[in-house]
Amino acid sequence: MKKLYFVNAFVDYGVIGGVSIAAWALLAGFHSGERTETVYGLAAALLWVCNWPHFSATSYRLYHSAENIRQYPMTALGVPAIVLAAVAGALASPEVLAPYFVKVFAIWSPYHFSGQTVGLCLLYARRAGVRFEALERLALSGFVFGTFLTATVRAETSPSGTTYYGIAYPGMGLPGWTVTVVEIWTGLCALGLLAAAVRISRARGGPLPPIVLLPAAAQYVWFVSGSGVASFAEFVPFFHSAQYLLIAWSMQLKERLDREGLSPSESYVLGESLRWGGMNIAGGAALFWLFPRVVAWCGFPLEFATGIAIAGVQIHHFFVDGVIWKLRSPAVSSPLMSNLDELLGREREAQAA
Repeated sequence: MKKLYFVNAFVDYGVIGGVSIAAWALLAGFHSGERTETVYGLAAALLWVCNWPHFSATSYRLYHSAENIRQYPMTALGVPAIVLAAVAGALASPEVLAPYFVKVFAIWSPYHFSGQTVGLCLLYARRAGVRFEALERLALSGFVFGTFLTATVRAETSPSGTTYYGIAYPGMGLPGWTVTVVEIWTGLCALGLLAAAVRISRARGGPLPPIVLLPAAAQYVWFVSGSGVASFAEFVPFFHSAQYLLIAWSMQLKERLDREGLSPSESYVLGESLRWGGMNIAGGAALFWLFPRVVAWCGFPLEFATGIAIAGVQIHHFFVDGVIWKLRSPAVSSPLMSNLDELLGREREAQAA
């Protein structure tokens, strides 16, 4: 069971969903649910060390080697040009194009969260030696994307829309019955997923490891159960980013270890973690703090420039994230199957003993 976790049960369960579910329970039960100054302050601090670095980690993975760029040249080179053109258009047309540019980002973001959630469930299933049948995968995807649709459709029943960094964008004004439809769909998929868990448990002769479906349960809390708790919703991007960074960190350690023929050790893990983490903290600050100010320096109000710049950075991230997990190097073996003991050299020591 050791290979099931990237670090260990405590860390993986916490980062992959346990902490976020506990936070929702605490905030819903013992807090006003409002976005207080304390909530804003903590969420703002976490941006620098988790939310923003997770975007930088995506770009680093694609752009840090020419080999990676050659595998997906359109994503690496064409997409940035397209996104920058869209950013320029939105900046030039604050009343017409900007609202729809932000609208695309606002809908794509939770859709992107859902893709990561499904990927995490399937990744832990693979690490557990579990295989979902085709209909079971449909139930998993249907449930996860159903939570996204539930939250989105609920919001889009209002035609009035909302604002993002002062940029007003419209709602769709969907009929109320659409909420019922997506809720029924999500519920049916949940039943299918439960049936899949029962089948797999019987086939294994033991229960399906809960961490396989924990990301899906966490997303249900993020988008459905916790959607009415504003103080909790403020931290949902942080929880998503933490999930991402755990996997990206493990992959980075494994890939560099294999690619450069290094020896696993505590000093390697610590040194590479500090190097990679520091680089992505700096990269995140450049993307989300510096870039908006560069845009504002061109003559745009800082709030407006920040909204458009951040939307552009995130849309670029959505494109890039669709390919970085497909990157392959012949020098690296199974980067998504490593764990901390292997990277520290403890497995080798245990075998030698």
